[in-house]
Amino acid sequence: MKRHAAALAVTALAATALAGCAAPGTEPAKTPEVVVIRGAVAYTDVLRYDYTGDGKRNRVRFWMEFDGHSARGTPGTPGYVPAGGTMRYFLRDEDDNTKVLKWRQGLDMVGAPRDVPVPMTDLVFEGKTAKFEAFGVRWTITDDGDGYPNDKIYVNDGFRTVVPTKLYAGNLWIGPPQ
Repeated sequence: MKRHAAALAVTALAATALAGCAAPGTEPAKTPEVVVIRGAVAYTDVLRYDYTGDGKRNRVRFWMEFDGHSARGTPGTPGYVPAGGTMRYFLRDEDDNTKVLKWRQGLDMVGAPRDVPVPMTDLVFEGKTAKFEAFGVRWTITDDGDGYPNDKIYVNDGFRTVVPTKLYAGNLWIGPPQ
């Protein structure tokens, strides 16, 4: 009986060890790497705006911030997370690098998005490019290197595609999480 139990234990151990080995000439299946889009870029030059009401026209800029990820896992299996993320618009004080709160009341910005996260839907990554929908328009963002001069943002509202949005500061990253 002891010999039989020992043989079963050795067989189980060998099967476990061999389960991780691939057949000759094949590689084990790799888990797809998660890809992210992260960062913020300024889409206006510096503007002057008295957002504090103290009479001083502060140096401010409008920014877009992105935070998204590719799907993780296999659809229909436990732990699967679909691709998704958010983007937001915000106003930043360029002298102290802080987000400006309650800026919409003083500017004539009817229809301007608020500084709240808006979902990115239909998010797809193709190399260093992310494509998604947000605010009812289609976005294509490409990260061709470090810094905003190498980032490209195209917006398609269904009538025309803006080629590309001019950027003034910041950086976007598309790739593995850093």
